[in-house]
Amino acid sequence: MKRSLLILILFLTACVQKPTKTKSQQHIDSTYMALSTKTGVPISLIKILESETGGKAGHLKTNASAIVNFNDSSLVFQEPPTGKMVLLPGVWSNIGSKKNFYAVLQRIRPKVEPSGFKVFICNGYNGNDSDKIAILRSDDEFTPLVYMQTNGINMGYENAELITRLKVLGERLDLKLLGADFDWCEFSIGKDPGDWNELADEIYKLCPDVVDQGTYSVEELAKEMRKSKRLYLWFD
Repeated sequence: MKRSLLILILFLTACVQKPTKTKSQQHIDSTYMALSTKTGVPISLIKILESETGGKAGHLKTNASAIVNFNDSSLVFQEPPTGKMVLLPGVWSNIGSKKNFYAVLQRIRPKVEPSGFKVFICNGYNGNDSDKIAILRSDDEFTPLVYMQTNGINMGYENAELITRLKVLGERLDLKLLGADFDWCEFSIGKDPGDWNELADEIYKLCPDVVDQGTYSVEELAKEMRKSKRLYLWFD
């Protein structure tokens, strides 16, 4: 009797078919798979990004630029093609204007960064590009600046030199990346510098635009950094 009952249960279980996915569901799955394959970002992280931003994830990209390392004599200068984009190993998503960027970053970070990725704000090379949050494979705070080609070339800092200077600051201030793009970057300051006015004076010498077109005085820059615990550089 027990054996017959067991056979009946197995038979009924085998007859129950798993629900088939609709064409729409299959298309969504294939879209995620394609984006993950192209960028190296796991589907699970892509879905986290979309859930937190409320936007649709796409392939992270930036404008082609020759400003990488002008001081390297081994490189041959080539003018980049106008309007061409460079696809990067990451994803990005638009974020609603009413959302707090920093709050979204704080929520996403613990879900993303243990997997060897960085999450940060970016906004594209053009002034009319929308603000986005990106996820990119990186184990440190400065590699994303290489991919985004962040530079202060109008102050004589190509990408590599700017990053070298930021790494020195990073060791002193425990800098954590908040955002980066072609001509700006922002970090949270995790360690008190001791003298905020002295730090502000150092930042002004590195990036005069943050004062000349921003706070309008070194003293105000010091107050702003002390209050926000953030370091922001913008090279106009």
